[in-house]
Amino acid sequence: MSVKKIVVKEPVLKKGEHYLTSDYKTRDTRSSHNGMDMIGKNKSIDDVIAISDGIVITSTYSSSAGYYVEIQHENNYISRYLHLKKGSLKVKKGDKITKGTILGTMGNTGNSNGAHLHFAIYNAKRTPLDPLPYLLGDKNFSTNQDNTFQEFVKNIQNSLGAKVDGIPGPETLKKTITISAKVNRKHKVVKYLQEYLNYLGYSSIGTPDGIAGPKFTKAIKEYQKDHNCVVDGVITKQNKTWKNLLKLL
Repeated sequence: MSVKKIVVKEPVLKKGEHYLTSDYKTRDTRSSHNGMDMIGKNKSIDDVIAISDGIVITSTYSSSAGYYVEIQHENNYISRYLHLKKGSLKVKKGDKITKGTILGTMGNTGNSNGAHLHFAIYNAKRTPLDPLPYLLGDKNFSTNQDNTFQEFVKNIQNSLGAKVDGIPGPETLKKTITISAKVNRKHKVVKYLQEYLNYLGYSSIGTPDGIAGPKFTKAIKEYQKDHNCVVDGVITKQNKTWKNLLKLL
């Protein structure tokens, strides 16, 4: 892809100029690319900074990531900063750091074809998340985001006639139905699924309209692939998609 400037509210490059060279997998041709690759203005090298407060859990080298840093934030979410310059690491494992702390300098170490930062975010289960909403300030690492999941569960429970308490369990799972572009495609639960998947970063689902169409199928397949489910674009109990969505695994 061509170099594209992105305007961020929560920078990971010290000078604040972020130019995208390779996007997150749902917006990129590489389905395995779990982060966003960035450089500075005019391909310049910049210091890499922490997106938020946290504790350094990794500051080391690997053949693929090069020199890299991992920070654990609230909710046990993790931000990763890869391909840093040799000798530039400024933090060590166990350090408590604040937002904006310099972690190192952009580099070309590991599996890299040029100096850049590979920035990625993972949840507590080490599932990759779209970093863009975090860079834009639309999402953060606050535990308050659990409210979004709880509201999603309540909406699902209400739509399926289960006990509405925001706590997923065997009863809720038992009430779930098959959802696909061919089965229950206009059921009222579809819109809540669309909204939640969009919140999780599966932007390919498009604007929530309450209809399970081609975009719905594509987003579900992406979600299933990320969560080791049967990749068929169909939400059922049997293929573990409902269990993953309701965090019952």
